[in-house]
Amino acid sequence: MLLLGPGHAMAQQGKPSPTLDNIRKHGVIRVGVKTDFRPFNSLNANNEVVGFESDVAAAIAQKLGVTLAKVPITTENRFQKLALDQVDLLIATVGDTAERRKIATAVEPGYNETSVNILFPPGKAVNDWGKIRQATICAVQGSYFNKPMSERYLLSLQTYKTVRDAQMALRDGQCSGFLYATAALENTRQQPQWAGYQMPLPNALTTSMAIFIDKQEQGTEFDITLGNIVADMHRSGWLLETNNKWGISTTGWLTAQKALWSAKDEGGGYRCVRSKSGMWSADCRSAEYVSSTEVTGLQAAGLRLKEMSGIDLNFVYDPYDRTQFLRGILYTMLLIACSMVVSLKLGLWSAVGIENGPPYWQRTVRTLMAYGRLTPPLMMMYLLYFGVGSWTMSEFGIKIPAFLVAVLCSGYNTAGLIMVSLLDAAAHVRTMDPAFKLHVKTVSRVAPYANWPAKQALINMTKQTMIASAIAIPELLSASSLLIAEKGNIFLTMTVLLITFYFMTTLWTWIVNHVETLLLKRVPA
Repeated sequence: MLLLGPGHAMAQQGKPSPTLDNIRKHGVIRVGVKTDFRPFNSLNANNEVVGFESDVAAAIAQKLGVTLAKVPITTENRFQKLALDQVDLLIATVGDTAERRKIATAVEPGYNETSVNILFPPGKAVNDWGKIRQATICAVQGSYFNKPMSERYLLSLQTYKTVRDAQMALRDGQCSGFLYATAALENTRQQPQWAGYQMPLPNALTTSMAIFIDKQEQGTEFDITLGNIVADMHRSGWLLETNNKWGISTTGWLTAQKALWSAKDEGGGYRCVRSKSGMWSADCRSAEYVSSTEVTGLQAAGLRLKEMSGIDLNFVYDPYDRTQFLRGILYTMLLIACSMVVSLKLGLWSAVGIENGPPYWQRTVRTLMAYGRLTPPLMMMYLLYFGVGSWTMSEFGIKIPAFLVAVLCSGYNTAGLIMVSLLDAAAHVRTMDPAFKLHVKTVSRVAPYANWPAKQALINMTKQTMIASAIAIPELLSASSLLIAEKGNIFLTMTVLLITFYFMTTLWTWIVNHVETLLLKRVPA
């Protein structure tokens, strides 16, 4: 149990804190915690969240004299949960970066360190970061290191929503390695099922992990109280002891922090104290957050707009974010186009086969198409990408492209509706021409009667493309989620996403209507 010493500067109360007042009023502190980052936090056999960060959260709740409520969050949604007031604070392996300080308040000092590394399959490891340039690497959406690592080493990242999905992709050979936090990868390597996997690269992007609270809480009593508690955790050695308890490998950061925060001046007082403004002594803080640099071009214009109006168009002025957003639009448009081609061709061929094939063939095609129509596309994507893909990779060394999987599954699902519309239209034509049979050459005769349901099926399919992000396709929703996870800006990014999807859907509606008009002109009067 944590016993805090008398060295914390409780005299400095800070501004009133609505969050802390609410915590005291209800007697509960809601802490956002991860459940897939052993040993920092994971689910035990009793489905309880346990780990280093759970111990930190419990110690804070004890010091505040309130009950702890752990709220499960993910790398992707943790800052959304904080912004939406679904948690009071985050203790969720959040690296303290300048970008994150723009959307939330980092409590100083940090409580542990984090770095990044890559886990390689047996026999494929390298010991030099320069040797993995242009390599396809699995990663988790929202990780602070995705952007700097991809820019620094020119990595081609396949980002997944969860650690589990990224691990499955690594084992299935979908990528050359798994880019993630060093401590979590080290813990993964110790598990029997990961025997032979290696991590020989030197750690990169070492930074502290901080407790994050709402942006408006900066300098409040809540901010200062949490900082004082963490400072005393360093001074007492509690954080270092708890770190060792959970078997977390350390590079000496916690040991150095204990010495820093325990250091005293000639008068016997701690050197790391708060000033009248509530800030810690300058030599006890990270110098990288003291100032910002001048910028030019789109970035300067975008930042001036943000400062004057609060509108943060980071996906316009930031080159990396702009590339991600535009690539998301391109992938979405290409995915829609390819899926439409698959659905139309497969739907037509299936309808023609049923119209002209023997009874057993008709039953077989109807059954297969009913399966595609009634099975959720996401389920089919998981089955094909992680199931069949794993088998083809292990048995034949063949990797099934994620884009191909998304196109086939989305097209297969919609093809069933196209088939039904064509068959119904053919039945209607036979009421006027009993000898009519649907063929590729006679499809123009059923087009006037099948066009409406077929068109609606194709337009609805444009809305399904967002699920492709589940298998690491960087379509528009995936790109927007990454921007939210890394920069916050939830309302503006989601607003732009909705507007963009509206215009994309409008564009595809126009294209489908235009093609429909051209086809109907070929129909005999």
